[in-house]
Amino acid sequence: MKFGIDMGHNCPPHDTGATGIQQEDILTKAVGTKLIQKLKAAGHTVIDCTPTSASSVNDSLRQRVNKANANNVNVFISIHFNKFNTIANGTEIFAISNTSKGIAKSVLKEIVKLGFNDRKVKNADFFVIKNTQMPAILIECCFCDAKVDMDRFDAEKMAEAIKDGLIGESDDEAKPDKNYILEVTTKTVLKPSTEQASELPKESLFDLEPGSYPILDVRFEENHYWVKWPDKSKVNRDRHFVFAGHAKVIEKN
Repeated sequence: MKFGIDMGHNCPPHDTGATGIQQEDILTKAVGTKLIQKLKAAGHTVIDCTPTSASSVNDSLRQRVNKANANNVNVFISIHFNKFNTIANGTEIFAISNTSKGIAKSVLKEIVKLGFNDRKVKNADFFVIKNTQMPAILIECCFCDAKVDMDRFDAEKMAEAIKDGLIGESDDEAKPDKNYILEVTTKTVLKPSTEQASELPKESLFDLEPGSYPILDVRFEENHYWVKWPDKSKVNRDRHFVFAGHAKVIEKN
């Protein structure tokens, strides 16, 4: 998939974020940078939608949206930190469409596992999620002016939780109630995304010979099967895409 990551604010002098126990700009950049690295390591394409300069806050917001739309990303994620009265705490995520709300619930579930208060998925007409042409969410990771949140916050763990919520790689996810066989009819490759193999790093691909392979889960996306492998023995991941023209999936009884 192709993700658009927006590190909220970080666009001086007009768009610099909230000041609390820690500065919002610093927090969003820390989480956003690590999230980009983690998504790329999992084989996904990532577009950094954070502008470096802007003439106004509106210009800053418009640049983020324009970059996401111009690059036709699949999902847009805007990272922020809340501020209120030093007492309010926890995580909330804003989304508009049903698809976006589903993504938001998945991400929120993972963040709450870190111990943050669940402030729910909410609807708001924020510019960056209202004007993007793809599913979009705005994450208020926690409160930068709340001691309880800042004591708990760790950029690495927050980025990992967001990544897990986006691409479904949590260790304790529910197990599927069916088993499947991937029947490969023509030599092909296991890929980290639906992009052409020639456009992906060679080290992210695994040659797959014709044959029958047990898989744990499957779905169909963009003329490809997304399959969950039983282990991470293939290029150190257990999620792969296989071109549907070279394979078929059989449901086991």
